[in-house]
Amino acid sequence: MDTTPLVSIVIPVFNDADVISSALDSCLAQTLSAIEVIVVDDASTDDTTAIVERYAAEDPRIRLIRQTINASAYQARRVGILAANSEHLLFLDGDDELNEQAAEVALAKANATRADLVQFGVEIVHRDGHTGGRFESRLQPRHGSLTGLEVLRNLFPIDSPAQGQLWKYLFRRQLLADAYALMPADLVLPRVNDLPIAFLAAALATRYESIPDRLYRYHFGRGGSGQKVHDLETASFYAGAVRSVDSIEPAVGQIARSAADPDLILATYASVRRAIIGYTTHYLAEHTRTDLLEDVLGELYTRASARDIVQSTAQHWPGDLDTLAAHPGGIALSTRPARNILLATNHLRTGGISGVVVSQARVLLDAGYHVTIAAREPGSDRSLLPSGVTFAEVAATSLRVAVTEWSEVCARHEIDLVIEHQWQYSTSWQAFALAARAEGAATIGWSHNFAGRSLLLGLGALENAPRYFPLMSHLVVLSPLDVAFWKLRGMPRVSYLPNPPSSLLLEGGVVSTPKDAPQGRRLELIWWGRLQERTKRVTELVDVAEHLERMGVNFRLRIVGPNWRDMSAERLNAAARERGLEQRVQAVGPLRGADLIAAIDSSDIFVSTSVIEGYPLTIPEAQSRGLPVAMYELPWLTLAAGNEGVRTAAWGDAAALARVIGDLGQDREQYTAMSSGSLAAAGRELSHDFNTWYAELLTGTLSAGLSPEPTIGDIQQLIALTITFSEIRAAEKRTTEKKQGPAGMLDRAAEPQRKDASATWTAKRVLHRLRPAARRLLELAPWLRHTATRAQRVIARES
Repeated sequence: MDTTPLVSIVIPVFNDADVISSALDSCLAQTLSAIEVIVVDDASTDDTTAIVERYAAEDPRIRLIRQTINASAYQARRVGILAANSEHLLFLDGDDELNEQAAEVALAKANATRADLVQFGVEIVHRDGHTGGRFESRLQPRHGSLTGLEVLRNLFPIDSPAQGQLWKYLFRRQLLADAYALMPADLVLPRVNDLPIAFLAAALATRYESIPDRLYRYHFGRGGSGQKVHDLETASFYAGAVRSVDSIEPAVGQIARSAADPDLILATYASVRRAIIGYTTHYLAEHTRTDLLEDVLGELYTRASARDIVQSTAQHWPGDLDTLAAHPGGIALSTRPARNILLATNHLRTGGISGVVVSQARVLLDAGYHVTIAAREPGSDRSLLPSGVTFAEVAATSLRVAVTEWSEVCARHEIDLVIEHQWQYSTSWQAFALAARAEGAATIGWSHNFAGRSLLLGLGALENAPRYFPLMSHLVVLSPLDVAFWKLRGMPRVSYLPNPPSSLLLEGGVVSTPKDAPQGRRLELIWWGRLQERTKRVTELVDVAEHLERMGVNFRLRIVGPNWRDMSAERLNAAARERGLEQRVQAVGPLRGADLIAAIDSSDIFVSTSVIEGYPLTIPEAQSRGLPVAMYELPWLTLAAGNEGVRTAAWGDAAALARVIGDLGQDREQYTAMSSGSLAAAGRELSHDFNTWYAELLTGTLSAGLSPEPTIGDIQQLIALTITFSEIRAAEKRTTEKKQGPAGMLDRAAEPQRKDASATWTAKRVLHRLRPAARRLLELAPWLRHTATRAQRVIARES
């Protein structure tokens, strides 16, 4: 037997009594007999040392080194390396095995090439005995020969998951000794204790070689990794991975200072750190009991900065951003003065949300804030930007890139607060709010539609909204009924505010005199906005026109606005031709500025067929020019409450809306009164003190009067509306006919209920009567169950 070992095999062990015999047997079966096996026991409390001692008594190539305290496998390997007598070294975990040719084949490659490290293949043995799989595939060598910094560059490719398993290499022992010499001698790393030395060794290596032979047998699931997180002690163990990768930062810096390409070494280390933080976050998110998640993630945030955690997770495990967004909470508005405001939207275009964003930017600029508008889709019209507003575009197609870019935008513009205008429509808004929070910026959600929109249109974007409410510092909605809805869904920080005036309203102002009644001439009707069918139901304008024609009204209806995904001017004109209304109905495309104002001023009545608007800016725009408004009844709409310039018809009843229009065209006195009412209503919209409201909003001091508690009357109205919406959705699922609700579906006779025993009894009877319909509602929208429970609690409390 050879007296001088050619390969040392270092086995760190801790309580491996059940498996250590197999590991030692695989060492003693090596075809290369000139080996030494150094078993470093990390203060085991079972029979591990006794078993090793029996083997050592039978074969002098086995040595046992006992540590009196548990100092981690990191220290055990260090002790083994320092005790080794050979020039080359293999690592073996106590629950794994070596192929019998491992030492001989790997050493032959090292001697033939003078390599510092030789990588070989790995066989994964699963618990049921089968081998192979994706993990096994990832562990196989990918490169043949590498020299210099190409070793580090290729073994730890930037922006890829980091693999630092020491047991898949044969090392030149001095390389490992040099790597350990750069680290504190007493360092203890319970978690991810192999990657630090693997990284430093790769950074120090001058030559790498590989062989395809699968020389290591890894038993998946035998060790202590891959366990559920049932307590904070276990969570702290797994979060310790971040400390492990942080521990080598000084050593990395020392290597970089003398390297040919220091930037590569530093960038590679930063990439490895992100990979470890990302994987640690993923593991904790996937393996922690729900009731422990907040505390566990709180522990993680003590190991790395919020920015590092969010960006690392976005890059490597973007699906887990969802879990991070739900834990822990957001930033209180009163804790940080807000000077730099980011208005977040998908894109900047004419009308709709973009109109509100532009108007809001103007208000904030006037109030002395610095404003940035950020779009998350390409195609914005930058000519719409108010002077003094900065524009940023985050148009990445993948969430992982977009979130990182969003963080960079927040950092670059020193954003204090984000107003998120897409939270009602986006399924990923919480990831961007999370990224903003990591940069120290609070997020306020801004609503653009009535809360029932999601149910009516069959959209799922709001189904999980309550999960992320802790992340949102405040929610702004458009009506008291919206406040009730979201409070019942669990969002306590919610207030209602009107949208700021549009550019058209601000620039045009309110005309001074009412319009003349359209007597003895053609009645001029106008509609403008996006040609959107789902919410604005623009094809129902043709229905209204058909009823007016049957009534014998002399009229013309101009439909103004850009095409949308589900409707176009060409299709509307085609629909009018099919009914012989081409002389009555004209879709003319978009108009802007003076052309739009001229079209409005030459009209008599603004007609709206919208079914789920929250605060349509077109109504005050029309009223500012003295136009009466004929529209479907939207009972939540604050613009219509007490508005003497508005007349409504039952929701979806085109014939009734036509009658409202016809009556206005024939009644001079009514028309003049409504025109005056429109001017008064528009004046009220311009008189709001938005500067004060916004200052109070951004500091968390809005009046409690803008955040009323839900009443029984609110609950009754919400139940009636949601049942109506759910029945319409159910009908749309059963048929492909034109979407149209029955006339009179909203209970216009409903009056606010007093908070007394009679009102409570009435509410209970309503709930009992609506129970079958409510069950159908919950089948279509199970996410409303929590709201229903809260509603019952309110009723019970008030009784």
